[in-house]
Amino acid sequence: MPHHSSGSHPLGRRHAFALVGTLGALALSSCGGGSSSTAATSSVATLAGLSLSAGSLSPAFASGTTVYAASVGNAVGSLTVSPTATDSGATIQVNGSTVASGSASAAISLSVGTNTVTVVVTASDGSTTKTYTVVVTRAAATLSSDATLSALTLSAGSLSPAFAATTTSYTATVANSVSSLTVSATLAGSGSLKINGSTVSSGAASGSIALSVGSNTVTVVVTAADGVSTQTYTLTVTRSAAGSCTLTATETDGPYPLYAILTNSAIVRSDIRESKTGVPLTLTLTVLSTGSNCAAISGAGIYIWHCDKDGLYSGYSTSNNAGQSGLTYLRGIQVTDSNGQVTFTTIYPGWYAGRITHIHVQVYLNDNLAVSATATTQLAFPQTITTAVYNSALYTKGQNTSVTSFSADNVFSDGTSTEMLTLSGDLSTGYSANMTISIA
Repeated sequence: MPHHSSGSHPLGRRHAFALVGTLGALALSSCGGGSSSTAATSSVATLAGLSLSAGSLSPAFASGTTVYAASVGNAVGSLTVSPTATDSGATIQVNGSTVASGSASAAISLSVGTNTVTVVVTASDGSTTKTYTVVVTRAAATLSSDATLSALTLSAGSLSPAFAATTTSYTATVANSVSSLTVSATLAGSGSLKINGSTVSSGAASGSIALSVGSNTVTVVVTAADGVSTQTYTLTVTRSAAGSCTLTATETDGPYPLYAILTNSAIVRSDIRESKTGVPLTLTLTVLSTGSNCAAISGAGIYIWHCDKDGLYSGYSTSNNAGQSGLTYLRGIQVTDSNGQVTFTTIYPGWYAGRITHIHVQVYLNDNLAVSATATTQLAFPQTITTAVYNSALYTKGQNTSVTSFSADNVFSDGTSTEMLTLSGDLSTGYSANMTISIA
């Protein structure tokens, strides 16, 4: 019987090849080629970027630097932090709250002073961490150094010049019957103030301040919110002596009184300039009665008028005053208060041929403009100040060459002792003029 080798039998070889193929497949599977393998994890727990919505990191960001500082102004009450992980599989928490890589955190409130923000990065292996710390300093609120007032008023009398925050010296005149007054000052900032040494709330009236006959000094000291900056406003209040007034001289009402204007309600005004320019002038008049022991006259209508810087009057058109018909500039009416006072805002008058510088004034008792004026006078200006004003660029006519002295003027030639204004101020800020008009 024939004997066959197993290695040469056709069927045996096919079985052998199948076994080898199966073993090869098993070998490949065991080497990781199968679909059931587990992905690798990372231990990288660093940031690739870190930024703030306000302020700048110091030092500049570097992945290996973990401590930073930043400063923001007092106005910054919160900020956000935007961290970016180096490894996309890492997770991030900002102040304990999870934040997506590259996204901004929720708003973080900032107190004045230092605020610590922590950014914790956890690697994808779940165990490796790194903490970045940012110390954010929010500045304290800046305290104001503003030591000015926004308003200053008296219970009696009027300030001269008119109040301005940068003007620190004022005068006021009151009748003899005014034996005391109060002062009200309003702060421009948030500091504090004292009036004659006593603390007073902003906008409130001071305690009663007694007035002696003659000059009385009132001080308003403002201290800014910073506690360092101060400014002092000084008021010189003059109380008239009893029975010491002198009858003011009567003068002509010409030229150009324009009585038709007395029925125009628009002329009842304190600012009479309209469009006229010139060196500013604040005119305060106090009206007293010589027949009533120099008591202040309240409720009297005071009508004033004067020429502009070029010597022209409103309301008339003549050969020497052409083109002014129908105009109303530099005319006004005010009614005296309980202290007998009125204040007008105007300009320093110019001059015209034949007259020295002046202002016309009429007094109508009980504000009765329908009757003749109780008193008519004119106000004179100190020559030294007039010369300085006419030297300024605004007054293009220059000095008055027609009348160079009071003695040569047809109105003031008999004297100006009861008609001379008292002036203070300068060319740059303007002048304040005061006078008492005493009538019978």
